[in-house]
Amino acid sequence: MNEKKPFGEYIRKKRLEAGLTQKELAEQLFVTESTVSKWERALSYPDVSMVTAICAALHITEHEFFTACDDDQAHSQELAAKRWRQMVTGARRFFAVSYIIAIVTCFICDLAVFHALDWFWIVLTSVALAFCFTNLPFLVRRNKLSVCLGAASGCLFLLLLACWLYVGGKWIIGGLAITMTCLALLWGWWAVWRFYGKHVLPLCAGLTTPWVFILLAVIWAFAGGDWLLSLAFPLAAVGAAFLWAGFAAVYWLPAGPRLKAGVTALLVTFATPVFNSLCDRLIEDQHGPRFLDYFSVQDMLMRCSAGDISWVNPLIFQIMLVCSIALVAVGAAAEVRQRKRQQG
Repeated sequence: MNEKKPFGEYIRKKRLEAGLTQKELAEQLFVTESTVSKWERALSYPDVSMVTAICAALHITEHEFFTACDDDQAHSQELAAKRWRQMVTGARRFFAVSYIIAIVTCFICDLAVFHALDWFWIVLTSVALAFCFTNLPFLVRRNKLSVCLGAASGCLFLLLLACWLYVGGKWIIGGLAITMTCLALLWGWWAVWRFYGKHVLPLCAGLTTPWVFILLAVIWAFAGGDWLLSLAFPLAAVGAAFLWAGFAAVYWLPAGPRLKAGVTALLVTFATPVFNSLCDRLIEDQHGPRFLDYFSVQDMLMRCSAGDISWVNPLIFQIMLVCSIALVAVGAAAEVRQRKRQQG
């Protein structure tokens, strides 16, 4: 890491000269504070796609950036960054020209064929929504995420209104409510990332869990039916349980990546029989295999000989079970060896 040390010192010096803290620089670059810290401690290099944004935030040229640390990796990054800029510029121009052609063509067609501007507004708002993701991020200098997310939210509402003006109907109320509920999750994730950068993943997962139930309730409020408490909520609860179990295995399990992958694979394997068995219990006229039937080779062969297609699910489950158990065993063995080396 010695060849990277001058680069890290240079980044830290320029950050201080720009009057930025590590957190402020991280917010401008849409990375975590620990990522900036690793750069300054010479533990890693920034990705080549971030070079332009880093130079803008630190008020330096790209030449200064690449000459800050004169080594082979810096030169290779400079070449890769040049190629990246060319690709991004080409993509931006392609999208811009495509949007202009689409707007002009649809404007002329709507007036010439229908003698009015009606469905053209759907095209215009759709293009505006796409523009928020493809071109707008490169035009905004500060607070890119919040500006682009805000613009996309506004364009999405305008798109819904344009569709409603064209087709009519009472669906617009439900559409707006569902859209607002979905956007609330995105803005919640943004708030977590913006104000609680050290705990992004668990907090985002914590927001997503109740949001699923709220979204189902909003949909039920406009669709009606007796499926919410009897079917949707139980399945969502089981899904949330598997989500948190997998998240805990990846995020909190004190083990290596192999063992974590094995535990996660095991959870994914058991999700199929649990969900299918629950659906068989909650939905009438369902005659698929029950939970214990997934472990029975005999039951699987009987269903296959009877022409029941449901035998495929137990087969897939048994194959995945063997593979996931083998992966857990390999991960556990690697964990034991690692701990023995640490003790020795």
